[in-house]
Amino acid sequence: MKRTCSLLSLLLIFAFSASGLPAADAPQKAEINRAAARTMTRLLKTSPLQLNNKRAGLLETIQYYSEQLPHPVFRQYLKANESEADAMEREYPILGWYRLAFDRVLDEVANTKVEQGTAVIWMLYNMGIVVKTPSGCFGVDINHKYAEKFEPLLDFLCVTHNHGDHKSVELMSAMRARGKPVLSNFYKDDAQYYSKNPAKYKIGAFSIRTDITDHNAKLLKFVTVYRFDCGKDTGGLSILHGGDSNFKPEQFEHTQGPVGLFITRWGAPEENNLLDAKPGKGRIEPSCTIFSHMIELRHDIDKSPRRRTLNFAMENIPKMHCPQTIMPFWGEKVIWKNGKLQ
Repeated sequence: MKRTCSLLSLLLIFAFSASGLPAADAPQKAEINRAAARTMTRLLKTSPLQLNNKRAGLLETIQYYSEQLPHPVFRQYLKANESEADAMEREYPILGWYRLAFDRVLDEVANTKVEQGTAVIWMLYNMGIVVKTPSGCFGVDINHKYAEKFEPLLDFLCVTHNHGDHKSVELMSAMRARGKPVLSNFYKDDAQYYSKNPAKYKIGAFSIRTDITDHNAKLLKFVTVYRFDCGKDTGGLSILHGGDSNFKPEQFEHTQGPVGLFITRWGAPEENNLLDAKPGKGRIEPSCTIFSHMIELRHDIDKSPRRRTLNFAMENIPKMHCPQTIMPFWGEKVIWKNGKLQ
C-alpha cells in the first residue's frame, strides 16, 4: 500500500513539473484534487491562441467541474480556514484548479524576467489579469481568496468597480500599507488615485487613461475602464480593460482608438458596439480581444447573475468583430512581442 501511494505521489510530482508548477511545491500539492492537476497539465500543453478540438474538449471538462460546485459552497470556501480550504480543494476539481492557477501565476510573476520589447499577461481568475513588463508589474481586478500574496509583486493595482468578484479588500489594504497606488472610483483610502470622473495618471513607464461607464440600467457610472500605454520597452503595448461595463461607445471617448489588447467579458452582442462605433465616437480598434469573466464561482449556475459558461464564450469567439479573439483560462499566460501575441 505504501509503495502504491509513493508511486502516485511521484506521478503527481511529475504532472506538476510538466505543467510548469515549481517542483518544490509538488509534494505540498500532491494531495490537491487529482482531476484538476491532470486537466491543467493537458490544457497547458495547448495554446490559448488556437481553439482546436483538443483544447475545446479540455475546456468542456473544466466546465463540467464548475457545474459540480454550487455557488454557496464557493462562498463557504472563501470563508474557510486553511485546513478546511485544503480539504475542499481536494474534494472539488474546480477549487483545486482555482488554487493551482493562483500558485502558478504567483510563482511565474515572481520569477519571470521579461525581455526588452515584450510583455507577459497572465489570466488569474474572473477578470483579473497581471501584466509584467521590463520595467514594472501591475494588476487589474485581482480577486482571489489568497490575493494579498500578490502585494510584493505589484507596483500598482487597478479596480474597475466595487463588486466582490472584482476586488480584494485585503490586497488593496496591503498595497496602501506599502504606499503603492490603488486606482478606483470607490476606494477613498488612496485619495490621489480615487476618481469618479475620467482621469489620467502616470506611474513609472505606464500612462493610464480612464473612462467612467454604466454597469447596467440601475448602476450608472459605476465602472472605471482603464487604458494602459505600457511604454517603449514593451514594443508599444496598449491594453484596454473593460471591466463590467455595458459597452456604450459614448462612454469610451477618453480611452478609444487603436489598442493592442482589449480585455472584455464573454462576447455578448453589446461588446461589439465598441468595435462597430464610428471613429472618434468611442470606437475601439483592438489587435486582439481577450475573453474573461467565465465561471465566476460566486454566481449561480441558473439564475442571474448567471455563471457564464466556457461553452457560451467559445460559441461567441467567431462573432467578435476583431482580427483575433482568444480565451485564456485561469493560470494561463500570453506574451506580447513584435506587435502581436505569441
